[in-house]
Amino acid sequence: MDGKPPLCVVITGPSAAGKSTLAGAIQEHAREPLLRFGVDELYQMVPGQWAGGVADARFAERGFTYQDVPSMPGARRINNGVDAIAMLHAMNAGIVGILSAGVGVIVDGQAFEPVVNADLEGRLLDLRARGLARVAFIELSVADEPLTDRQRRHSHPVGLSLHQNSLPKQATKPDLVVETSGMSPAEVAAFVCAVGSKRSIWRCDRRRTGHTSSLLGADQPDQP
Repeated sequence: MDGKPPLCVVITGPSAAGKSTLAGAIQEHAREPLLRFGVDELYQMVPGQWAGGVADARFAERGFTYQDVPSMPGARRINNGVDAIAMLHAMNAGIVGILSAGVGVIVDGQAFEPVVNADLEGRLLDLRARGLARVAFIELSVADEPLTDRQRRHSHPVGLSLHQNSLPKQATKPDLVVETSGMSPAEVAAFVCAVGSKRSIWRCDRRRTGHTSSLLGADQPDQP
């Protein structure tokens, strides 16, 4: 909003890793308005007949469905049917559309769908290369044991996080990787700002955090 290209922060990681808490903290502290558009927001838009968890949904196979994972007893996964894939691509287009309107956006989680993840990453990196958006990918990682404990207090089905934690990472080259196993959500948010103080893509409000923060360019996991 100050003449700079709009900012896009993509936060990835398994369910219950702390993505939404971090997204809210970034929104609260940033010096520019950042809309939030993540996969949970998309799920809230999905008609019930295509939605996971809806009994006897007529178009369940084409939409989003919860399925057991035979190789991981107690684990579940979200299966994305053909219409679900189209909706996920539409979400990507929406994110790019927000940025094209000159407004920043935080992507609070993505579906674990490699083709869709690669599509968004490619679109955003192209915008960054052309100077049309400032983009940062933040990956939150967590060990299985603390993740299981967090999942018990999460709204998603128990076992979803563990399966997601076994899948390939959603961003090929995240700008920042944070190991959150021994950290509270508030500590994760504070740590991201602290690490970001050496980077140059977004700034936190000095009045709220006590320091100016920016973010970009970590290739290895960061720990406090």
